[in-house]
Amino acid sequence: MGNEADAASFSNEAAQVRDSFNRHLLHSDTATYDRGSQTAQAMPLVLGLVPENLRQAVLDNLVKDIRDHGDHVTAGDIGFHYVVRALTDNGRSDVLFDMLARNDSPSYGYQLQRGATTLTEAWDTNPRSSQNHFMLGHAEEWFYRGLAGINVDLSRPEPQQITIRPDFLAKVPEAQAQVHTVLGTVESSWTLEGSKVVWHLRIPAGSRATVVLPSAAAEISMNGGATPPASPKGEVLLGSGRYEFRFQVR
Repeated sequence: MGNEADAASFSNEAAQVRDSFNRHLLHSDTATYDRGSQTAQAMPLVLGLVPENLRQAVLDNLVKDIRDHGDHVTAGDIGFHYVVRALTDNGRSDVLFDMLARNDSPSYGYQLQRGATTLTEAWDTNPRSSQNHFMLGHAEEWFYRGLAGINVDLSRPEPQQITIRPDFLAKVPEAQAQVHTVLGTVESSWTLEGSKVVWHLRIPAGSRATVVLPSAAAEISMNGGATPPASPKGEVLLGSGRYEFRFQVR
């Protein structure tokens, strides 16, 4: 908008907040925040507060805590959202899937076993709490942004407004999703048979999308032919239309 003075002021304030947050809560020797809870580790990762040289270690500590709890979540309504985002954004959908596949408390599966037909307010389906509550439904975002890989952010400059980067998990045979946006409908669906992946995309008319191919993919074809040259990060810029990718996952 051309308000350079405001931009500089807010950027300076953001840096001060980040530095103060880390000074008071980050234990850099162990790469843990506060008491090292799942929420404490995940929130700074999602909000971009973690120093770059410690991001992987903070993520590793988050994963370790989840594994140490038998792939269970210890976060509540506020924190679980950040746990989902931290794992999704940092390529650990495998961990998130293992959490969602549990059927002992606390988990979604446990709610089903207790007879819940809607999300409950408490992980343990405590009958004294609400039995029809959406507050723990954050995992639904992962179905779209993680498994299907559809990420739409209109605050970013075009063509980064649409990014499609699915997580192809060996434990999931197929995924399909579509997101309706002001740009049009974005679709992503894939099937996995052994190591073979067939992936279909739809990019709305008048738009472009950044499509990220998995680093472990080999023998990639697009619409039966060659795939356009990808960036070092595996990114391919595609215009509107329908696409079919086929490849092997090593």
